[in-house]
Amino acid sequence: MSTIIKFESIEIIKIWFKNLSFSMKEAVRDTSRVLTLDAEKIAKERVRSPKRKPGKRAGDYHNSIHSEFNDGSVSFIGNLKSDSPIAGVIEFGSRPHIIRPRYKKSLFWPEAKHPVKKVNHPGTPPFRVLGDAVEDAGLQTKVKFEQVLKHHLKP
Repeated sequence: MSTIIKFESIEIIKIWFKNLSFSMKEAVRDTSRVLTLDAEKIAKERVRSPKRKPGKRAGDYHNSIHSEFNDGSVSFIGNLKSDSPIAGVIEFGSRPHIIRPRYKKSLFWPEAKHPVKKVNHPGTPPFRVLGDAVEDAGLQTKVKFEQVLKHHLKP
């Protein structure tokens, strides 16, 4: 692809560069917005996937994942977040800990042989759903920027 530009005067050059600068800023803004939405989509696909952890019982966590895009005059900020109470554990894991009953005298679940007073939980590994989604979306920055820039620079 090539573009030929002929300038008749310095004013035309100034206007052309001003428009180019505006188009570049818009392309960066739109690329940031697209990458933020892609990160949300990737995170939700990971939670939904039966082949990946955290697997079952993550429906509430899946529904809590959302993205925001803050459009400033100079910078653009995309946020991928979850307001689920288990989001921190899913993202960063947990250390080994003891689980004790809150309201009853013992703990019991369907697979347990008998009620127990406490359980030594081995901890949870970090699944990095949000962090990995942002990193994977970020790897597409060049491709997404080129697509958006072509759209903005159409004659």
